[in-house]
Amino acid sequence: MHRRSLRLRLLITFGVGALLLSSLFASLTYFSVQRLLVDNQQQTDLRESFANAALVRSTLYSSPPALGALLNSIEAATNSSVLVHTHHQWLSTSHGAATSDVSAEIVHAVDNGKVLHQTISRRGKLIFIVGVPIPAVETQVFEVFRLERLEHSLKILGLVLGLGALVTSVIGLGGGLWVSRRAVRPLLNVSSAAAAIADGELTTRLLVGQADQEVQQLTESFNTMVSRLVARMERDARFASDVSHELRSPLTTLTTTVSVLQQHRDELSPVGRESLDLLAADLSIFQSLVDDLLEIARSDAGSLEHVIEIVPVAELVRQSARSAAQRLGIPEVPVEISDAARELSVGVDRRRFERVMANLLGNAAHYAGGAIVVRVDAADSHVTVDVDDAGPGVPIDERESIFQRFFRGRAAHDRSLARGTGLGLALVRDHVAAFGGTIVVHESPEGGARFHIELPRREGAVE
Repeated sequence: MHRRSLRLRLLITFGVGALLLSSLFASLTYFSVQRLLVDNQQQTDLRESFANAALVRSTLYSSPPALGALLNSIEAATNSSVLVHTHHQWLSTSHGAATSDVSAEIVHAVDNGKVLHQTISRRGKLIFIVGVPIPAVETQVFEVFRLERLEHSLKILGLVLGLGALVTSVIGLGGGLWVSRRAVRPLLNVSSAAAAIADGELTTRLLVGQADQEVQQLTESFNTMVSRLVARMERDARFASDVSHELRSPLTTLTTTVSVLQQHRDELSPVGRESLDLLAADLSIFQSLVDDLLEIARSDAGSLEHVIEIVPVAELVRQSARSAAQRLGIPEVPVEISDAARELSVGVDRRRFERVMANLLGNAAHYAGGAIVVRVDAADSHVTVDVDDAGPGVPIDERESIFQRFFRGRAAHDRSLARGTGLGLALVRDHVAAFGGTIVVHESPEGGARFHIELPRREGAVE
């Protein structure tokens, strides 16, 4: 399952957290201010309605014909509409009043002597209606207040709070970006250093600066781990080298002794000759193992010298394949050179490349029925060398493992197969990597295994 990066998750957490908190704060602020403004407006309107109702009652007592002028003056002063209802009919209204704004239910409730006020919506606009009964003259006064200004103020408040929430979210994202960079940078440094160490740069270390205590502890622990790992690798390499060197002297003695015995082979009994053959075969394997261990030890210690020459790839592969066949005592393997690769050159150590070809051809001879062809071709900025064998191929799950040291796959459990050291392909990969190339194995078009080598092209004079 694909997981998002730690940096992205931190960024999303900060951004969403800031958005939620700012939205919550904006909502609480908006509804609190809305309630406060509405309550204040209603209280003010109620006081004005009671005062205006008193003026209406006084006018009805003293000068009823002047009622219309009074209502219009109240409307101009308070920006409201005033309606007077008496004996179940509308007596008078101000210029901006509309009797449809006051429902029959409101009129009935006020007619029963009840002071009523409520906020309702008419034609998409909020209005505040106050009904005040005047029992002395059997009249009800209704005042309708338009709340456009209050609605406009609330819209502006909502817009400001929304923009504030958006700005806060952006600031949260910025803070998340800064924190994520600061938090992830040490992990990226560790990852880069680990990758460099995996590529063989064993001198790589993390810088211990004035960082946070946790980061400094991680850095020091990582450097300590790498130092101990390098020290152990050096001890192991030195041990392998020392053991290999110590084994060479008795091995040379054994080889010489076996050689002398083989000169007198005819003088031995059949059992003696069979024992001598077994001894010679195992001694050959032992000799190969010691040689491979010495070479790997030198490679790990960095003392394996490569004399890089720029040579024509066609000549190099033909000579290496011929020398390998003679050394292994096997028939020569045909070499096919494409037209595109005939004039190309590569930079290699001849002796090491011959060892690469010998190991590949020997591996094919021992485990895959022999190599059937070696093909040389050109691809982009590389030269390719393919070694195809006649075997059953390499299982997909072993195609990377076979280049590991001491990995022998099926040969480790099948005594009918030729015994090997499990170091040959590991040395092949090390040598090819030293030339700046790569090697992989996949299925050959002929059905067996194909060892595919890519070497960078080199320009310059051929030495």
